[in-house]
Amino acid sequence: MKWYYWVGIAVLVILGVITLLPAPGTPVSLLGYAAVDPFSPISAIVLWVIAGAVYWIGKKREKKP
Repeated sequence: MKWYYWVGIAVLVILGVITLLPAPGTPVSLLGYAAVDPFSPISAIVLWVIAGAVYWIGKKREKKP
């Protein structure tokens, strides 16, 4: 798999984790605490699903000659 797929996957996974980090002074998230993103569980899952799709596309293109 090409290096840019791995960079994209790493960026998306890291962004998903960042959305779950607590941040004082922000609105309460759906998890019940003040997180960086008020929709933190939803946005984290969406980012991780996109990362999985990028991985799947990279593996699928790897098999083509």
